[in-house]
Parts: sequence; structure tokens; C-alpha cells
Amino acid sequence: MTHIDNSKIFHEGVYADVTLTVAASTTLKVGTVLGRNSSGKLVAFSTDNNVAGTSTTEAFKTSPLYILAQNVVNESTSSEDFDLIKVFDSGIVDKSGLIFIKKADASDVTVLDALKTNNFRLINVEEQAGVSSLGR
Repeated sequence: MTHIDNSKIFHEGVYADVTLTVAASTTLKVGTVLGRNSSGKLVAFSTDNNVAGTSTTEAFKTSPLYILAQNVVNESTSSEDFDLIKVFDSGIVDKSGLIFIKKADASDVTVLDALKTNNFRLINVEEQAGVSSLGR
């Protein structure tokens, strides 16, 4: 019998270090999906221009690229760039552990397909009466 730790978001894959831009007074948690904004900066991914962009700038020109592998806290009153932030670059990830700043993105098949296209295998991890199973 195999035991799977349900708290584990990343099951197998590749990590990388990146520079991440975090909005003022914001905490991003492990599992947050990241993408590049129209300025090319890596930020928390969202398809909602009102969340991720400005009224004059398209929010995202790219798909979700990475998944945050550590918590990042910006306590300042302005947007800050953080260097050497650990992200999950590709591999097997528990779909239920993903965090989107726009909740609808979690069920948006276009966004989920983009993650799959970018080398993420999304799985569901379930644990029932001591028996674990992995599913797609």
C-alpha cells in the first residue's frame, strides 16, 4: 500500500530560480500560478485585466508558466522584485494545490490546458481510508 502526503503539491519535476515581481502589501503562497505580464515581468497569473493589469494595459500576453514553490511576502508599500525565488518549472502537480488570484481560473479549461502545454501534469490526489490513488 502506498501512502501519499495530501499536503504535498509537487510530486515530481523540475525547479528553477526566477525574479518575481510582487505587488505592494501582498503575500503569495506556495502553489500560486505565475505568468508574465505585458511588461515581461513574472507576476501572479490571472486572466482578469482588472486584477493583473491596468485599464490601459493588457494583463497577460503569455500563458501560466510556473508554480510558486515558496511563500513570498512583500510588506512594502510599492511593488518589489524578488530575486532567486524558487518555482516549479515542470512536472507532476496536485491540481487542488494550485492557487489563482482569480478564482475562476482554477476551473477555466483554457488555463488548465495551458499548464499542461507548459509541461505540467495535473493530478488529483485523494486519500480514502488509508488507501491513496492518483488520477488525472
